[in-house]
Amino acid sequence: MNVEDSYKVYDDNMIESKLNGKSKEILKENITKLKSLFPEIATEDKIDFDKLKLLLSDEIDDSPERYNFSWNGKKKAISEAQKPSTGTLRPCKQESKDWNTTENLYIE
Repeated sequence: MNVEDSYKVYDDNMIESKLNGKSKEILKENITKLKSLFPEIATEDKIDFDKLKLLLSDEIDDSPERYNFSWNGKKKAISEAQKPSTGTLRPCKQESKDWNTTENLYIE
């Protein structure tokens, strides 16, 4: 199978699109959402985090005494999860059972 091959997929609204083997750029999407919610935090295409903290001041929990699930390498794992991926899983129609009628997805 060629890398250029793509598969038809449907979203919840049954709108057809094709898989191209690349994941969404979640970080860029989230930054765009933040800028639309808080336009005043955008400065020169960057986020002014101090201004965001000021806007959310009553909602920020910065106390050292709180429950926290942590492990060595957690920050790096979160950072890596934000990067776009080109290793997207692709369906295999030949090995699938009832490809046209199934409503299940199995990832091995």
